[in-house]
Amino acid sequence: MTRFMGLDLHKNYIHGYVFQPGQKGTHFRFLNTPDEWARFVATQLTPETAVAIEATGNAFTIYDRLVDYVRQVVVIHPAGLKGLGGGRHTDRIDAERLAQLMALGTYTSVQVWVPPAEVRAIRALITQVRACQQQETAWRNRARNLLIRTGYAVPRTVALREWFAAQGAELDETLQIVFTSALTMAEQAQQEGDRLRGEILRRLAGYPEMAWLWSVPGLGAWTAAVVWAWLGDPQRFRSARQVGRYAGLDPSVHQSGEADWRGHISHQGPAILRQVLVEAAWWAIRAKDTPLRTFYARVVPRLGKRRAIVAVARKLLLAAWRVWHEQRLAHEVDRRRYQKKLSAIRAILRTVPSYPLTDRWQILTGAEGSAPDRAAT
Repeated sequence: MTRFMGLDLHKNYIHGYVFQPGQKGTHFRFLNTPDEWARFVATQLTPETAVAIEATGNAFTIYDRLVDYVRQVVVIHPAGLKGLGGGRHTDRIDAERLAQLMALGTYTSVQVWVPPAEVRAIRALITQVRACQQQETAWRNRARNLLIRTGYAVPRTVALREWFAAQGAELDETLQIVFTSALTMAEQAQQEGDRLRGEILRRLAGYPEMAWLWSVPGLGAWTAAVVWAWLGDPQRFRSARQVGRYAGLDPSVHQSGEADWRGHISHQGPAILRQVLVEAAWWAIRAKDTPLRTFYARVVPRLGKRRAIVAVARKLLLAAWRVWHEQRLAHEVDRRRYQKKLSAIRAILRTVPSYPLTDRWQILTGAEGSAPDRAAT
């Protein structure tokens, strides 16, 4: 008989509840350590156990740890769990609700798709690139603010390195040190981000769907990588509307009686996907004689610039989803431009080295030899 289990995950401990239909359930708790997990797997899990866990930061890691030992593992969206119980939430209650969702089979509407390991790996690398970009921006802003406080308002169009080469001698020694330190940190963050981008593109180069995504006008290699990582599997979306809703690019709606109000986008889903798509949309409308530029020119008088560029970003995403879903090149692709884009991307890939993990490992640990093979441990 199937056993239904709910696990409420926390940083330092796990609270669980398990029951069989017709029998009283039991609560249990164990520490979130490798030894305790090994004991839990050996003593609590059976091939007839169905487990539900809440989607937290380590939920996918826990999923991997359990999936080979039980009948089924389901990851539940936190919003779906919070919608139950009239606001009463404790470890015991949440664990019971997770198990009951499994037993009743009502989890499908709040189930989270678990990405394959390769998708999660690319997501992690992209997130790190974004962190590098944020650090680069923060350090460059710090350098500019330092100059503003000393009476030098350097225009955004002027590169800081060029300004410093021309006028840096006017600063006193302390300011030169602080400015040089900030600019060095910014450039190091930029270089690290570039190395990570290269690693991402190198890993994705062999996937056939990348050629379909690259065929979408306005979708560059980096934007295509982000779309690939967060859509993951185009077949999991039944319609274009679902894709837009997943990315948070659908309008918020308030409709009641005679009132029907549509406002800003919902901002649900992965923020990094929206940000990259909006950045790509700004670049896309600069190209001459393209469908996206024509669309933007048509809607901007009615929507305004900000809402119009979001509409362009949504069109980019839906076009990418369609070509991937249908496994084809974009209908509107200009063959000459597409071949030129492919040649440019392939030229970059030929020169992109692997991430220097072994060198970094030796620097950080002082150990000789290559970094350990995580797949073999």
